[in-house]
Amino acid sequence: MKGCYSSSLRSACGCGRAFDQWHYVRSLIRNRTITIAVIALLVSGAWYAQAHEPEPRKPAAAKSVQQPAATPKTAAEAPPAATHNHGEMDHAAMGHGGTDAEYSHSEQSESAPHAHPEEAAAPHAHHDTAAEGEAGHVHSGGAAGEQQHAEHPHEGGTPSPGLVKWLFIATFVIAAGLIVYMRRCLSKAVPPVSPKTNLLDAPVIGKILRSRYFNWVLIAPTLVIFTFIVVTGFLGEQNTSNPAVLLTWILWWPAVIFTFFILGRIWCAICPFAYLGDVAQKIFSLKRKVPVVFRNMWWRLGLFLALTWATTLWALDRWPTGTAWLALAETLGAILLAFIFEKRAFCRFLCPVGGVFGLYSMTAPVRLSAKDQMVCYNSCPQKNCYASCAWFLYPATVDRNTECSLCLDCVRACPHDNLKLETQPFGGDLMRDPPKRKSLDEALAIAMVMGVALLQTAVMLNWWQDWQTRIGNFLHLEPGRLLYTLLYIALGMIAPVLLVLLIVWFTRPSRGGFSQALRTYAYSFVPLALALHAAHNFHHLFGEGSAMWSGLKAYIAKYAGWAVDVSQEVATGPSPNTLFLMQWVALLGGLYLAWRVGIALVKRTVLAPQNAFRTALPIVLFATAFTVLNLVALSSAMSHRH
Repeated sequence: MKGCYSSSLRSACGCGRAFDQWHYVRSLIRNRTITIAVIALLVSGAWYAQAHEPEPRKPAAAKSVQQPAATPKTAAEAPPAATHNHGEMDHAAMGHGGTDAEYSHSEQSESAPHAHPEEAAAPHAHHDTAAEGEAGHVHSGGAAGEQQHAEHPHEGGTPSPGLVKWLFIATFVIAAGLIVYMRRCLSKAVPPVSPKTNLLDAPVIGKILRSRYFNWVLIAPTLVIFTFIVVTGFLGEQNTSNPAVLLTWILWWPAVIFTFFILGRIWCAICPFAYLGDVAQKIFSLKRKVPVVFRNMWWRLGLFLALTWATTLWALDRWPTGTAWLALAETLGAILLAFIFEKRAFCRFLCPVGGVFGLYSMTAPVRLSAKDQMVCYNSCPQKNCYASCAWFLYPATVDRNTECSLCLDCVRACPHDNLKLETQPFGGDLMRDPPKRKSLDEALAIAMVMGVALLQTAVMLNWWQDWQTRIGNFLHLEPGRLLYTLLYIALGMIAPVLLVLLIVWFTRPSRGGFSQALRTYAYSFVPLALALHAAHNFHHLFGEGSAMWSGLKAYIAKYAGWAVDVSQEVATGPSPNTLFLMQWVALLGGLYLAWRVGIALVKRTVLAPQNAFRTALPIVLFATAFTVLNLVALSSAMSHRH
């Protein structure tokens, strides 16, 4: 077959036979030109990162202060364990204040690992939230909080300028190559994306997945951790070394992003909120039908935007009690809706993060479907699979991962063994012929998720406060909640939607009109949002991960009475160059997947081949510009949250 330079790339872009990822990997290895180029690119980048590693910042030597002999203090003179200064917010009325959450640590008798001299009891200022100055959040933390801040400086290092320049050049070269090669790929019709290997037929994996104990084995530890987070969030010290903060915002939230790219919405199958809702539903439930008004993406999108806005505005990611209340609120929502409606109504229609999880899961390389739809329609009147599915799905009609949690309850209930869990190319759900479910609410949700992800990255940059102050001066507004809310709406919601609309307009849609083009081409940008989300969370998962383990160790040792000295431990993690190289690989992967999805969608919607390149070009150019913008943000100095 002609039209592409190699069979490997032909299968990758969809110009040849159906995609087989293992054949694709083998083909790439056999293609010497591509193999040598990729290896040379990665090796040279790693070498440059190592050779031009910036000098580590040496901590300032603490001044020697002659401490007076300890004297007994009265109760009135003793410092509190954790003091919250909420500025204009009243703690009793609002629960938590502090849009910027400035942390000030004063000395305590138990904070030896991180003792500030009296004249140097400087606060640790965080510049990663929205509105500094309107309300402060001051912690006079205990030993765990002091030790964690001592180990992990709040200002992260930046990669060397030479590496940043080299990777920017590599990005432009790769993007230019993709654009040139795109014309070749668009010259041939693309066959349907067909999955391949059925994982349920594997001897060991299939037996494990079919076991009725499989889900429970995964649910049990999540329930234990969930309980631990809630208890420590309410009863533990109110500082950033509290396990509720560490486990939720440094471990779970960054790590769960990577599960979508591998196993889709598998987290939703083991979510403790959903499980507690299932238990409540077995006790009592009216089991009413979910109203039609809830059967869309708007509710989940609105709740996700509100949650992201509140997380930054009230510093939930640094407030243990707020984190515990958030977990209980999600659980309460799941239980209340379980009492009223049938199945997992909360998870399917109202979970704040469920909509985003569903969009990201469309990049997963696995998919559940029926082996033979006619067997489901004609030979199974009981429809056991639909009755066992808590997500309102009929497996015979499932065509994507968006609403499927891969709990496999339908597989265990099927009396005909007519279901399969098949592999497919990454992003196969996005490249497949547009299903009926592709709608306007999801298209606009994709745009807003991209905008919010980029805004949340910008909020953590060191120059964010200065930039916000300048905008506030221009608008005659003080930096605070109102200004951040306006920026959130303008930059996180309105601007990305208008930009996506503009990109779709540049494609000059003909078949189906502008609305159909928007509901189709918007899915090309899902990999970009996921790549930014993953690259951003590299900063937390790897950059702050070692400090998280040290903080957990100190916290548990303190209450367990263990003699563990973590005062001399040094937080380890990838260097700024290595971290930025990892982020670049993630962003480049998102760019490539967006390019491949865009080509597949254009070839399925544009009838005239001569117009295909003109239609796909704005999509690829926007993907390249978004990737470059993300690189600019991630290469800047960024503050640690913890």
